[in-house]
Amino acid sequence: MGAMNIGDPKFKVPRIAWTIPGGSAINPEDINRFEFTPVYEHPDAQVDIVLVHGLNGHPRDTWTSKKNKTFWPIDLLPVTLKGAKVRLLVYGYNVDVFGLGKSGPSSDKIYQHAQTLVTTLALHREMENANNHPIIWIAHSLGGILVKRALNYSQSLMHNNADDQRSIYISTYGIMFLGTPHLGSDAAKWGLLLQRMVKALIPKKAFHSENQMVKTLQTNSEILQEINLKFLEIYPKFQICMAHEGLETDLHGTKAFIVDQTSASPMLNGVAYFGIEATHSGMCKFDSKNSPGYANVAGSVKKWVEASPPVIEARRQKEIQDRIRIRQQEASELLPRFGNQPPRQSSTGGNTPGTSHVNFSPAENRQSSGFIEAAPSSRPRFEFEAAEYEDADVEMAGNR
Repeated sequence: MGAMNIGDPKFKVPRIAWTIPGGSAINPEDINRFEFTPVYEHPDAQVDIVLVHGLNGHPRDTWTSKKNKTFWPIDLLPVTLKGAKVRLLVYGYNVDVFGLGKSGPSSDKIYQHAQTLVTTLALHREMENANNHPIIWIAHSLGGILVKRALNYSQSLMHNNADDQRSIYISTYGIMFLGTPHLGSDAAKWGLLLQRMVKALIPKKAFHSENQMVKTLQTNSEILQEINLKFLEIYPKFQICMAHEGLETDLHGTKAFIVDQTSASPMLNGVAYFGIEATHSGMCKFDSKNSPGYANVAGSVKKWVEASPPVIEARRQKEIQDRIRIRQQEASELLPRFGNQPPRQSSTGGNTPGTSHVNFSPAENRQSSGFIEAAPSSRPRFEFEAAEYEDADVEMAGNR
């Protein structure tokens, strides 16, 4: 067989681990299907960039161009960041809506996926001595809903033994939402459209119409409303960009926006918005630095990488001081309860040997750290009828 010309469309550049100016990258073929895989790392990394795929997604394929197989978190972004001290991680989780044989979609609900994301990232950062790194999220579609739910969960953790998990919220600086259905999607009717998109390849019986994630993404989903209501309380702490798809998806004869602009970009103060001239699936796949949307995505991330370290360090120090203050206050409130009875005196005037005393262990912090500012009454709201928010995290704690 003769040598294949590099211009041949079948030619593929061999994928091996290589060194990029400023850091090193892995072979994308080695990306784990589930949990975290660091795909690029500067030797003196100070910031974590985390990419989270959406429904029926994959930690490699979601971010890989179908045109030329460019995996932009390795092939483009490190060059754009020009040697910035970052780690790039991709996250994989089971949100498949098709299953054959014994292996099928996960039955986990969104809050279970959120717990797993927070715990897994916290443990990974602990092992890599990266607990203090600012976090920048890039999330596609359902991945954005998962990130919001994860941050809601992380923010709610005030217990002494959950500092690492709460640090995910404290460390988050920016979120890039790509085609996230913040208000759900009627136009898509997620399960039906996904089924139609792959019906030539996947038998109908393999489609799981009762998938929990499909239900979560539907318009008027109570779960989605609860996530949004809670996220409204904390979103001003983050830098946020929301991007919407500019091209309709061809669904075997029918064209439609999977997530329309209203749902992908609900108006909120302080949020940046832009469109990407690509389909819902294509808006997170860039084949070159000139691809529609890449400059906006990469430019925003670069700006956040540069600005985040001092902001997150100040936030972390404030969190520490708030915890100290709260625990001191709790201790001072408890002490009078044990101070009403004067100690018994011995004949020599000293305390009787063996007199009982109290050792205070750190109390569980069930109050706000003081870090979250009260939301103003004029705060913008997502355009849906507000349902009463029930704290699912408290319910989850009771079920454990």
